[in-house]
Amino acid sequence: MSQRTNAGYIITDSVHVGDTEFALGVSQHIPNDFVTWRCSNDNYYWGHYHSNLFSAQKDLVARAAERVAEIQDVLDAKKVMEPGYSPWGKVQSCHTLCDGVFSVGTESHGGIMVHQIVAGNVLSGAAIKCGFTDGSYFCFEEDCDAQVVIRELMDRKLYQAPVNEHYPPGKYESVIDASVQRNHPEYWAFRKRHLLPALQNKHNKSNKERER
Repeated sequence: MSQRTNAGYIITDSVHVGDTEFALGVSQHIPNDFVTWRCSNDNYYWGHYHSNLFSAQKDLVARAAERVAEIQDVLDAKKVMEPGYSPWGKVQSCHTLCDGVFSVGTESHGGIMVHQIVAGNVLSGAAIKCGFTDGSYFCFEEDCDAQVVIRELMDRKLYQAPVNEHYPPGKYESVIDASVQRNHPEYWAFRKRHLLPALQNKHNKSNKERER
């Protein structure tokens, strides 16, 4: 098995946390020269340099532990945002559409609940107006309003239309579109005139920045 190297250092140890790797390297040319890197897709960055092995080993463990804490904070935040009660009754089922956006079901009804912490990042003001406020959530009733949220999440590439035995390709979106046009024609007009052009401009700008 060949040695793994980077920038003149032999990688002697590594720790994986989620999709992130932290690696420890020993210099091939300079005595008592060590480094730890954060790695992703064979890219090494944020090097921490040390003059003894034990210091580098401690740093490797500390960086991995810090990443564990970061991931745990995200998981805890998601749990805090998940609703236990809805305006339609006690939540019996809860499915996460994207971070902070939940499709909930109760004994008799349901809908979509969007935590106010994330609402401004995932929905336009026009979409938010199609629902109502309950506690820390913007709520969208399942029969007439939830489709606005689903349509906008799909437009923003935050949710993918399902394809299965009930919905062949394109069918799910056509059902959602028909509901939005029927129940919220003002939002549908806003989407065509303002939201889609703005999202397309944002997409084009991102592509140009990647090409630089």
